[in-house]
Amino acid sequence: MWLYRLGLTRAKELALSGRDLSGAEAAAIGLVNRAVPFEDLEETVRAEAEALARIPLTQLAAMKLIVNQAYESMGLHGTQILGPILDGLMRNTPEGREFVEVARGEGVGEAIRRRDGPFGDYSQAPRERQPARDHVVEPGAKARRTGGSSR
Repeated sequence: MWLYRLGLTRAKELALSGRDLSGAEAAAIGLVNRAVPFEDLEETVRAEAEALARIPLTQLAAMKLIVNQAYESMGLHGTQILGPILDGLMRNTPEGREFVEVARGEGVGEAIRRRDGPFGDYSQAPRERQPARDHVVEPGAKARRTGGSSR
C-alpha cells in the first residue's frame, strides 16, 4: 500500500532502509491522514465518525466503490495476491528459518531484536523515537494514559 500512497521512490527508500517514522512524519508525507496527540485521539475519531454518519449511506457506498475500483485498476489486487506468496517464500529462506529457530529457542523478543536491530526498530530506537508504551486504547473504554512521557 505504501507504493500507492507515497510513490515509487519514497516507498522504496522507506521499505529498503527500515527507517522508522513518527506519526507526525507519516502524516507529513501522506502515509496517514493525520496525527493527533494521544489525549485527543478519541475525540478526533468520534468527530470524524459523526461527520461521516451525516452523509447518506448510498453516497458513502458509491464513493467507496469508485475509489476502490480506481485502486484496483492501478494493480492493487495483483499486489495483494503477491504479498502472501512472498511472505510464504520468505519464511523458508535461511534468514526466515533462523528467525523461527531463535524465536523457538530464545524467545520471540530475541529473534526480533536480532532481525530488526540493524534497522533501529522502534523498540530499540533512542528513547525519544520509541512509541509511548503508556498510550493504551481499550475497546469500549475511554482512551487513558497510564503516566510517563508525553510522546
